[in-house]
Amino acid sequence: MAEAAYRSLQFGQESVFATEVNATTVFPCDPGSGEFTLNRATEVPDEDYGRAVRNQAGRGSHGVRIATASLSSPGRFQDIGHIFQMALGTAVTTGSGTYVHTWTGDITSSTHKSYTVEVSEDTQDWIATGVVCTGFEIGFDTLGAGENAMWTVSADLQGAQYGTTTATAGLSAPGTLETIEGHTTQLYEGPVGTAFASLAELSGSLVSYRLRVEDPKPGRVYGGTADVMSGVGRGKRLCTVSAVIKESATAVSDAFDIFNVAGAVPTERRWRIKASGATAANALLTIDHRLLIKDAHIEPDGRDGERLMAIEAESLYDSTLVSDLVIAVTNLVSALP
Repeated sequence: MAEAAYRSLQFGQESVFATEVNATTVFPCDPGSGEFTLNRATEVPDEDYGRAVRNQAGRGSHGVRIATASLSSPGRFQDIGHIFQMALGTAVTTGSGTYVHTWTGDITSSTHKSYTVEVSEDTQDWIATGVVCTGFEIGFDTLGAGENAMWTVSADLQGAQYGTTTATAGLSAPGTLETIEGHTTQLYEGPVGTAFASLAELSGSLVSYRLRVEDPKPGRVYGGTADVMSGVGRGKRLCTVSAVIKESATAVSDAFDIFNVAGAVPTERRWRIKASGATAANALLTIDHRLLIKDAHIEPDGRDGERLMAIEAESLYDSTLVSDLVIAVTNLVSALP
């Protein structure tokens, strides 16, 4: 009998799309994450046999495989990059000893990586290959005294094949994984003419933050000898932000007044989100984006009777970022395992 208590999720980064590789790391996740559903059209032709039965034996056929799954887990400095690698593009890594991994959302070419994902069990292992991320959400919920609001990540995964396997043996859970915390997250913002590194902190204001990224990767199929996808394409990426901040004169002028600006052309703002670990020099998450605020309104009883401002925004292309989104993670990991 298979026991869910003995189940783990294992990742391996592929060199060739949908070509299986051994897993190199365990990815701790919420129970049930990474359970793929194989979607494969099965058709029986509509033929007249003079019988009041629609389907006849021995006449069906299968279509091209595709598999989908969802994943959720705490957000951690050491391995959240796997999601960015599957979604946004390949990281550029700099540093020595302490490393900075930077993901600049792809603009004119696809550099994202596909993965082999193994579900390792006590009785039967499962595998998906050609796995990419078609969308993810990261951020933290409303902060409260005496409560924890760690960052979480949820992702939509898409694979080219799915079936049974023998999972890579001998992998252990990572020894050091530090969660990203909401209460050590800062908001910096300012006009689009201000460099991201020079944005002023809106201190004592950030209550919650969520970044949602939709990055479609439709499967590509061509006539040939295979019944699996040849690869994936790329749709338009949409990045949206939901945030709640404390009501203040600065918040009104820099958020509501920006949203309520007169004239036909809306005003845009640059935002930087910075989340520090226990040792900021060794664990840091930075998100840079240029935002178009689409809604800003007061929630009069937003948190224990406190007046808060809820903000909805979309990320835009920024010439300095050369993208609509840049995410950088500092950690002690030289490369994603």
